[in-house]
Amino acid sequence: MPARTGSVAPAGWGIGLLSGVSRQRVRRFLLTMHLTLGLAVGALLAVTALTGSLLVFYVDIDRMLTPELVLPAGQEAGRNAPVPLDRVVQALREAHPARGGGWRLELPDGPDHPIMARYMKPEETAGKSFAPLMVAVNPYSAEVLSSRFWGRTAMTWVYDLHYLLLAGEGGQLVLALGGIGSLLILASGVYLWWPAAGKWGRALQPRLRSGFVRQVFDIHVLVGVYGLVVLLPLIVTGIVMERPDWVKPVVERLSPMTAPPVLVSAQDGTAVGAAVGAAVGADAALAAALARFPQAEPRWVEVPGQGGGAYHIRLFQTGEPGWRFPKTSVWVNGGDGTVMDVRDPTRWTFGDAFFGWQHPLHNGECFGLCCRILVAVAGLLPAVLLATGTVRWRQKKRTRSARAV
Repeated sequence: MPARTGSVAPAGWGIGLLSGVSRQRVRRFLLTMHLTLGLAVGALLAVTALTGSLLVFYVDIDRMLTPELVLPAGQEAGRNAPVPLDRVVQALREAHPARGGGWRLELPDGPDHPIMARYMKPEETAGKSFAPLMVAVNPYSAEVLSSRFWGRTAMTWVYDLHYLLLAGEGGQLVLALGGIGSLLILASGVYLWWPAAGKWGRALQPRLRSGFVRQVFDIHVLVGVYGLVVLLPLIVTGIVMERPDWVKPVVERLSPMTAPPVLVSAQDGTAVGAAVGAAVGADAALAAALARFPQAEPRWVEVPGQGGGAYHIRLFQTGEPGWRFPKTSVWVNGGDGTVMDVRDPTRWTFGDAFFGWQHPLHNGECFGLCCRILVAVAGLLPAVLLATGTVRWRQKKRTRSARAV
């Protein structure tokens, strides 16, 4: 965001930090950095933001592209009586008898939604860090509607592009570094734009002056300044989710974080995963979890494998920032049905809350549909900034070439 005519840098910027360096040199350096990073990182940011816009409505678009995920209207009469979850688990194991591990069940989001089951580590995608088998099951008949592998559908491919650049952990590192570069672009743009005292009203006025050159400049500045409010938290949360290991040590210095549960059998003190068989069904495990949080809404039921283990029930409580992936958790012993551990977001430490808010802030679900729409629209802004910045750079390049003749 290059400066407007007559603008000045904020008082002290570049003076206290770079004592002895003239403000003109600071501005020239930041302008060069802004331009270089904008051209180098702008395309990466634009692609990430555009794919993020799609992912805000990932489930809805996936259902539009996959008719099997929309239950037919003719089943209205039976929609008040979904089948037990134990029957759903049985149907999954019958459809995939060779898969003896656990299943993660996402419960329906509406009356025409299926249960979305995930088998987290299928042999077919063993070389990937995250590529589960996704199976849709009719919650009213336990009929298996579709089976798809993550990464082989349009929206999961978009997700992998957004989160991994289709390049695994190396892609995560590139995206995190690109996010840091994007923060430098925004910071240098704000410095270059910063208006003089008494000129804030004019600088913030959404207007386009006459002439193509000036209009390109005005669009670039206005999109950058007004979009900063949304783009800044989106970029920061994106960096945190890509590389939590960079941020966690800092957060832990400020606030303790709740440790992951250590699941031990109440009967013999051995790890629950070593138990043989699961005597308690999914419905009983869910009932035990709801007994602890009777006002909560069940969202996920993680069923242990045929070798035994614990159920992990994820519930949504009113006031949680994320609805699809809530943080209220109950672990239930698959052998005797006892509650082994719980996690209650109403008792979060600051550190727990910091990480618990990252994903809901990033996709906008923390403040409802209006915020999701705002995030989706904000995903278009980096492409506008890249386009107008590139045009502005070419305009200046032509001007310098003309002067040199």
